[in-house]
Amino acid sequence: MFPNKAKMVRRANLLFVIFAFAPDLYLVTATLATLGKPGFARDPNVIPLLFLGLALVSLANISATVFVQTSRKLMLERARYDPIGRAYLIASLGAVLSEAHAIFGLVLSLLSGSIFYGIGFTIVAWASLWWVRRRFKQNLASLPNE
Repeated sequence: MFPNKAKMVRRANLLFVIFAFAPDLYLVTATLATLGKPGFARDPNVIPLLFLGLALVSLANISATVFVQTSRKLMLERARYDPIGRAYLIASLGAVLSEAHAIFGLVLSLLSGSIFYGIGFTIVAWASLWWVRRRFKQNLASLPNE
């Protein structure tokens, strides 16, 4: 997948930068779309239920991220012939799972008209992405320098 470790690290760093910057764009989009207006939801009573549902999905997403990042058996066969590619795939999957939190915040912000949902879920997305990046750096330390 990758000819050397340095190229993979460059691509992974670019991926982390993109996923760290995207929630900012979501917040700007939600702010501009709902500035001074109510949200797009036809029935505002559905927002607390939607928040609860997305919070539970977000919790499951965090669990999936922890499993993917800590599992030694995940893609075990690939680790034998392409450990660098495996490290990248695990890091990129963790980054995508982390980004989902920001999308949940964007949906709630657009529907409710309140940017606070977006801010809360963005903080969770950044914390999750930071943890995935830390795990990625730990995985890099165990890879051979090719």
